[in-house]
Amino acid sequence: MPITKEVCRKCGCTNNNPCYHPKYGFCWWEDSEHTICSHCAKKEIKNSKHTQHRVNDIPDWQPPEETQA
Repeated sequence: MPITKEVCRKCGCTNNNPCYHPKYGFCWWEDSEHTICSHCAKKEIKNSKHTQHRVNDIPDWQPPEETQA
């Protein structure tokens, strides 16, 4: 399978369909070729039960609202 720029080679996320973690926010590219996202490259995020990959594939997904202090 060929590697495609701006598509994560681990989870398939893209700029328009990113991963999300409540502490770290949306994913970002970890390499200059844009082929692996932060939420797959960083073990502590990848292995977290709170990480959601390709959030636009999750029906009715909405990011949690920011809490105001």
